[in-house]
Amino acid sequence: MAAAAWKVYNEGKKYLLTADLDLNGGAVMMGIFKASSNASTFTLSTGASVTIPASAGILSQKKTLGSVTVTAGASAKVIRFDCADVVFTASSASAFSALYAVIYVSGGKALAWSKLSTSGFSVTAGNTLTVAINASGIFELTGGVS
Repeated sequence: MAAAAWKVYNEGKKYLLTADLDLNGGAVMMGIFKASSNASTFTLSTGASVTIPASAGILSQKKTLGSVTVTAGASAKVIRFDCADVVFTASSASAFSALYAVIYVSGGKALAWSKLSTSGFSVTAGNTLTVAINASGIFELTGGVS
């Protein structure tokens, strides 16, 4: 499933600038959250503040982002934070009403969220959900250049 453009939480932006969100030092994680989650609330500040209703299957899994890269984006004046696609498996039960992917630092700050579909969807037991990271990566830093 292709992730829509990632939206960085307000506090995530602040934490990046104050060095309170370390993308190199902690495990950067992704979780899948239900349509009834508060994941799209821009004022959330920690991974623990993102609600996840009682869940089964992939909704209870958290995955460490693999192949995290910080590279030039569309030009040398743009820096892109990106990672490889993330695969979740509904191994024990079907997952119902999945809608959001959230990236956060394990045990810490929330970074960004993406809406995976226009409405909640299910992944039946034994199947996988691949979150295809947006072509522009998770976020890009621009500005401050002449």
